[in-house]
Amino acid sequence: MKNPISSLKEKITQYIQLRFELARLEVIERLVNVMGYFAFMIIAIFLVFLIIFFVFLALAELFNQWFNSYALGYFCTAIVILICSVFVFMASKSIIRFFAGKLAWLLTKQKDEKRMRDDADGSNA
Repeated sequence: MKNPISSLKEKITQYIQLRFELARLEVIERLVNVMGYFAFMIIAIFLVFLIIFFVFLALAELFNQWFNSYALGYFCTAIVILICSVFVFMASKSIIRFFAGKLAWLLTKQKDEKRMRDDADGSNA
């Protein structure tokens, strides 16, 4: 028969190892979620950049036809791009807050879901 103290020591050691493994897996899960979000955002930004590029190229061609001058058409398009850039820079705090909020949500969503499940299980018991 095993010594009860050594058996208890083995159980405590096993419990600590399992808790450490669980914490490690939770960290990995959060990192994978964040990396997936960043990959999605990079692809989305690239696609939006391409769309904007071709829209401004079409706008330049439209101005070229209106003014019968390539230089004036592209100059007007550059002014439109400059105005759009000013608006983006003016809204930079809102844009940063939006992405920071999304990132914070990604990092905390598992905890919130687990907490809500635990609360629901505790109230039913």
